[in-house]
Amino acid sequence: MNCVYKWLSIGLAATMLFSMTACKEEEPPAVDIGMDPPVIAPVDSTSAPTTTTVAPAPLFQVNAVTGVEDMSGSLSRPVGVMVANNDFIQSEQVGIGSADMWVEAETEGGITRLMAVFASSERVPEAIGPVRSARTPFAKIAQALGLGYAHAGGSYTALDYIASSDIADMDVNGGENGGEYSWRDHSFPHDYEYRLRTNGEYLTKYLTDRDYSTTPTREIPWTFGAQTGETATKVSITMSGAQRIGFTYDSAKKTYTKTNGYSESVHTDASGAAITPNTVLVLYTDKYWENDTTIDFYLQSGEGYVFSDGKMRRFDWTRSEGGFTMTEKDGSKLTIAQGKVYLCVAASGYSSDISYN
Repeated sequence: MNCVYKWLSIGLAATMLFSMTACKEEEPPAVDIGMDPPVIAPVDSTSAPTTTTVAPAPLFQVNAVTGVEDMSGSLSRPVGVMVANNDFIQSEQVGIGSADMWVEAETEGGITRLMAVFASSERVPEAIGPVRSARTPFAKIAQALGLGYAHAGGSYTALDYIASSDIADMDVNGGENGGEYSWRDHSFPHDYEYRLRTNGEYLTKYLTDRDYSTTPTREIPWTFGAQTGETATKVSITMSGAQRIGFTYDSAKKTYTKTNGYSESVHTDASGAAITPNTVLVLYTDKYWENDTTIDFYLQSGEGYVFSDGKMRRFDWTRSEGGFTMTEKDGSKLTIAQGKVYLCVAASGYSSDISYN
């Protein structure tokens, strides 16, 4: 009996084991789950890669007249253009507001004239005028600074001086419609003599047509740096028996706004641009009548005033055909603030009339 139960138990256990084995699902074979390497498309060697071209930034040179890094173009010789400055014409002057420097001096009967100076002929705007005649004081200054000197005819003494010097003479005078390097604006409401205009393209062509040097021939007589001296934010200068000019300093802009006359009207050109130099230089020298009409200045040496960055001090200067020198009282080269310059030439007899505060 015991044997029967033993074999029945063994059989039952075997049957259960077989059933469990049969019910168990078959496991799938092992699979390699490693990542396949990326597929790289072949490069077509016949096609160039796409690139973005960035235009190079313009290269600027230091402006020798102002010390500002704003010069571009191929020419770097400064030019000066004679411009009418009669009282009735001042607000109708064309293009002078963009000059790098201005020179003002008496020419006849108390009337002053301007020379608008640009650090390069390529900086002269599309129109400047009224272009007026050469006068000896301006010719002397243009020669000493090495300017290309643009004018329309001139006084006999000025033309004689130009002919006997190494000045780069640029007479743009012409007939009814101007000349090769100028034109007349017949819509201008004033006399025929005030209608002559020129521009940077014409003056650049003039320099190259005459084989004048297109690089500087003289050194600018100042350098640039910090300013010292007395506080002087308002300046008044007697230029002649009929002309007084002033300059008021704006500390925020670091410029002086030019005014004309005792009424102190702001000097603007036809575009409304004010004359706003960063430095004002005043040269005093003896004057004389070179004929019955026109005035000249000796312009050999003397003392001057510099107004820059709201400060004033005195300096010494000399001029010859070899150039200008301007020196501090310690003998070092005159130092002015960076920016535009206004140069006034006045008779020594008016030196006591200058005022500032």
